[in-house]
Amino acid sequence: MAPKKEPEPEEEEPEPGSVPVPPSLAWTDLTLTEVGEFLQKKTPEDSLAFVADKFGLTDFESNAQSSILVDFYLWILTFAKESGFNEEKSSAAFTIIKKTHEFALSGGGRSIQDAFEVFRRLVLQHSLTGVPDSVVLFSPEDVKLLTSYVTRTYLQHYRLYQLCHREPQALDQHAVCLFVCSPAAPPPLSTAIDEAQPAAASAQASAESSGEAKDKEGK
Repeated sequence: MAPKKEPEPEEEEPEPGSVPVPPSLAWTDLTLTEVGEFLQKKTPEDSLAFVADKFGLTDFESNAQSSILVDFYLWILTFAKESGFNEEKSSAAFTIIKKTHEFALSGGGRSIQDAFEVFRRLVLQHSLTGVPDSVVLFSPEDVKLLTSYVTRTYLQHYRLYQLCHREPQALDQHAVCLFVCSPAAPPPLSTAIDEAQPAAASAQASAESSGEAKDKEGK
């Protein structure tokens, strides 16, 4: 008699907000926990450090492309935060703009019209009801805010983003010799003189001098 085959263990359901659920792009690049962590940041420095660590851009202070990219990501999340987007909307908006940027850098040079069409399609994918392969996440007001933000910022500098990220950046290195004057070493403490001693010696000398004068007058 053949042995009974043990049932395969059931796969655990992923934690909500940890993986994307098609057709939504939410949780693709930023999970629920990560977006919540960013929204709790109180200072620009903390927000910048979060983005740099999350996307491996910690060399932004010395790498021009990393500096531009970390600034780009930071402003997307800052826009979502200031617009009052919740974690799901913030995550989806971030990935939509990020995918638009990745499209712009792919191929032999995408036109701004093609990039905007990609952005528009992804936004509609998250804002239409009763349409296959779409989910209702953004309200009409959200769509207006998101579209206005992208057209006023990213698309205004579209060619510059392409140039900075597709072309190697020139790096000038200069070596400079600096001469620093070191202070002279202080004298040893064994040669120090107590400030009270000279004053006491002077007073004693004055007293002795006064005494000698009186003796002469007496004579």
